[in-house]
Amino acid sequence: MKKLLFILLSLPLTTALAWWDGIEPSTGTKVEITSKRNKIRKNGIIEIFDHGNNAYHEVEIYRISSQGKDVKFEVYDIDTGEDRTFIMESLSK
Repeated sequence: MKKLLFILLSLPLTTALAWWDGIEPSTGTKVEITSKRNKIRKNGIIEIFDHGNNAYHEVEIYRISSQGKDVKFEVYDIDTGEDRTFIMESLSK
C-alpha cells in the first residue's frame, strides 16, 4: 500500500518529463508519454505515442496501479475506441 501511495504521489513529477517509456504487453508495442502538459491521473486524458503505428493517440486513464516497480495504466484509446493496458517503466530505475 505504501508503495502504491508513493507511486501515485510521484506521478505529478512526470508532468515535467518529456518522455516516459512503456510497453503494451498484449502486443509488445512500445509506447511513450511525450507531452509535458500531460497530467497523469485517473479519468485524465493524456497523449501517448504508439510506436506500433507511429502515431499519437489520446487515451483516458481509468485505472492506475503498481506492477512491481513499474506502473500499470488501463486506458481507453479515444482514437481507436479500444481498451488498452500499458506498463510504464519505474521512474526510479
